[in-house]
Amino acid sequence: MKKRTLLALGLLGAVSVAALAQSGKQLEFWSWYLSPKFDPYLKSVIADFEKANPGVTVNLVDKQDNMVRDLQASIALGKAPDVVNLWQDSTASFAQDGLLTPVSDLTTNDVLNAQFWPNTIGIFNVGNKNYGYPWYGWTDQGVMAYNTELLKKAGLTQLPKTTSQLLQYSAIIKAKTGAYGWLPPIKDPNGASFLGQFFLEGLAIYDGNGKAAFNTVRHAALLAKFVRLMKDDVIPQDLLRKEAFQLNNELYSQGKSAFIVGGAQALVRVRDANKDIYAKTRITEAPLGSAGVQTGGSMSLVIPKAGKNQKEAAAFALFMTSNKYQVQFAKLAGIVPTTKGAEKDADLKAANPNDALDVATSMVAGTGRFINPGWAAPKNTDGVYKNFNDNIEAAFLGKKTAQQALNDAVAFWNTNAK
Repeated sequence: MKKRTLLALGLLGAVSVAALAQSGKQLEFWSWYLSPKFDPYLKSVIADFEKANPGVTVNLVDKQDNMVRDLQASIALGKAPDVVNLWQDSTASFAQDGLLTPVSDLTTNDVLNAQFWPNTIGIFNVGNKNYGYPWYGWTDQGVMAYNTELLKKAGLTQLPKTTSQLLQYSAIIKAKTGAYGWLPPIKDPNGASFLGQFFLEGLAIYDGNGKAAFNTVRHAALLAKFVRLMKDDVIPQDLLRKEAFQLNNELYSQGKSAFIVGGAQALVRVRDANKDIYAKTRITEAPLGSAGVQTGGSMSLVIPKAGKNQKEAAAFALFMTSNKYQVQFAKLAGIVPTTKGAEKDADLKAANPNDALDVATSMVAGTGRFINPGWAAPKNTDGVYKNFNDNIEAAFLGKKTAQQALNDAVAFWNTNAK
């Protein structure tokens, strides 16, 4: 990896390095929720790219809560950034609105297929075109971190093997310690996370004709089960107001929840927030639902159609998402690389058995090929997902029965996902 040009690295199809080097272009790159913690990493990759491409500079801007609104506004004002880090559902939404350039228009399919696992490329397929360079990924059930002290206080000597057992353990832990157990995804502002519970239990999201079909009696019974758990305070009502990943990190780091199920990246925040809790943390395989499958996803790097430096932007996006730099990021943050080759990296496989993050990172390092969102994003993504989440919330707040909430969500989905 000491070669200094993108052409030599085989990263770009038709763009010559000479063209980049002579362009004198400045790119604007928007990351999402990565600053300031990962500034050194991002800036080091940017420095490597600029060194390999004299005359091209990259300006890093980190966006957080207002990312989507700011991107919409910048495009409308004709000031679009060149490369943007988006969530998978936001990628679908912007692509559906015709605001992104298909990455396969800028980078050959041979190059994309050589760099990424095909399932991660497929996450960003909209209308038979790919709109995102897969960046760092995750598996929602990748590993389970647990607080050994809380389990001991609750009198639990065995670890749960299924999500059903995980919920049973959560009830015991709450009753005996006052802490929560597992905080399942309920309402996610960036997607329709509760659909994952159906997928994990082998319940279909769509029927054979591609219509939403998640309102059977079995779907409603599963939703009603979670509603009862929230009513009984086995899972907190704050899950309706905060994304599960964020809330669980807060509570786990305070000793107020016993389990974290997901990617290794959560442990970075636990380690930094509370070293005592981190020292009590151990890692095991995550419990799965009855279908025995995992959900997961990937962040993307996209190229806004209104950006003025398309070829240079594509070169940078492919450089940032290469295996070399995704492996570096995995070592720092415990993310799941979406690239082929990460599963063979010796450093990622090696683990200090006494360090929770090290163990978790080694367990998920090669799982990029298993990433599966569980369902295809619908058209009119934002509106359909908002309606779904509103109906799920209505069920949890007792404003609708579980069956009525799902009936209403399916009816809206099939009318508006066009």
